[in-house]
Amino acid sequence: MKRYIAFDWPVLPGSVSTATSRCGKPNCACKGKPPRLHGAYHRWTGFIGGKRTTKTISRQTALECKRRIQNFRKLQREIERLVRASLGDAPWVPGAKESKR
Repeated sequence: MKRYIAFDWPVLPGSVSTATSRCGKPNCACKGKPPRLHGAYHRWTGFIGGKRTTKTISRQTALECKRRIQNFRKLQREIERLVRASLGDAPWVPGAKESKR
């Protein structure tokens, strides 16, 4: 029996975060009390070419990345579910049917 995975496209691994920061100017408002920090800056973090990478992105791009990351995580969960189900039919399990190819 063949099984197929239906999933939403496109997918993107990684995560999106936001950060605020202080600059190096001594009299900037970010140094005040209370501080008014710069940002919020949106960042995508993931792996490109085997290396952990962080990219600063716009708010709109961050929203699109979050949608694609959600698609990726749903796909991962579906793959994990299918793997768990197929382990019950593994060749070493007594009574498992030999799969037809």
